[in-house]
Amino acid sequence: MEKIKKKFLQQDDTDPLHIGNLVHWEIKQQNLKKKDVAEKLGIGPTTLNQYFKQSSLQTTILWRLSRAINFNFLMYLGQKLDVDFETEKEKALLEQLKGKEEEILSLKTQLGVYKKIHNIE
Repeated sequence: MEKIKKKFLQQDDTDPLHIGNLVHWEIKQQNLKKKDVAEKLGIGPTTLNQYFKQSSLQTTILWRLSRAINFNFLMYLGQKLDVDFETEKEKALLEQLKGKEEEILSLKTQLGVYKKIHNIE
């Protein structure tokens, strides 16, 4: 049992960033007051300071922090994974882009025909 526990605690090169440091850094980058962030979260400043010391945080805490300071920690961490992923919005935008590219191609063809008819170029 002890070996399993120790193995779990070992750091791996693929482990994510220290989440508490990331949260603290982002709050500083946005020039936010810790007191104000703690109030938005409905917690005390000492609890927020404890978050900064944690190498990982529960998803719900990250969710609430993301909303409180308007920074998507979950997406930020997801981008650090070596796994391809597209959001539904990205898929819709790519489909829209494909449609626009097809429309441009059609318009270029029409423009070429127009120029030939009117001896332009």
